[in-house]
Amino acid sequence: MREAVQSASALVSRALLAALVSVEEAEAIRPFADDAERQAYFQEALKLAKDEAESAPAEVANTQASGAWIANIPQGYSQSSPGQLVTWVLATLLAGAAALAAERTMGTLRRLLTMPAPKWTILGGKILGRFTLGIIQMAVMVVAGMLVFKVKWGDSPLALAMIAVSFGLAATALGLFLSTLARTEQQAGGFGTLGTFLLAPLGGAWIPMEITPPAFQTLAQIFPTTWAMRGFTDVIVRGQGPEGVLLETLVLLGFAVIFFALGVWRFKYE
Repeated sequence: MREAVQSASALVSRALLAALVSVEEAEAIRPFADDAERQAYFQEALKLAKDEAESAPAEVANTQASGAWIANIPQGYSQSSPGQLVTWVLATLLAGAAALAAERTMGTLRRLLTMPAPKWTILGGKILGRFTLGIIQMAVMVVAGMLVFKVKWGDSPLALAMIAVSFGLAATALGLFLSTLARTEQQAGGFGTLGTFLLAPLGGAWIPMEITPPAFQTLAQIFPTTWAMRGFTDVIVRGQGPEGVLLETLVLLGFAVIFFALGVWRFKYE
């Protein structure tokens, strides 16, 4: 009887220890939303640990308690592919700031004003050309990723296009705005480079946003790259369609409107 009690006690102790370790490891990856979620995870981990201990006491198995938030963390190509796309397309589109600044300082834009065309068509053509370049770059990166690296870009081309186009508009408009802050081509180029290598990592393009502290995740909502990465991740990892990425699309379009309005308001042709 004494041996049976000791054996049962050891079994419970091992299961309890395994469940506690599982909770600590899961919380290190991403903090729980509240105590209720933490307790639910602990109870499931404890049940799994007991089942494993009773069915195969001589074996050691690494069993992960189910959790939708863990399954939704992008890994491998699911993280690096959209991350690289956001980073390098952002670099291309923000480089439009240097191009506009160069044309202004060299007097190209001033000479274009002598043509019988409204100012907005001249500026609109410059913006449209840069935006088109970004869309082509994104299309090439997506297709090359699918064919060469077998990257799965989700099941909804429309949802993917919604995020790509809205991100392209937001980044192009940001490039226009940055061009108005610079006096020289070199300054504009510096703004573009700095913007790329700040906004890309801070927006989750280099590491999954899901593993960062909650306070940082809240702060990162002010970056358009955060919403672009969230949209791409929703399509690739979570299998969302157009309705599932509607919020991200609208937020990116909002960024585009704000940056475009500020850029047009401050823009000078000379």
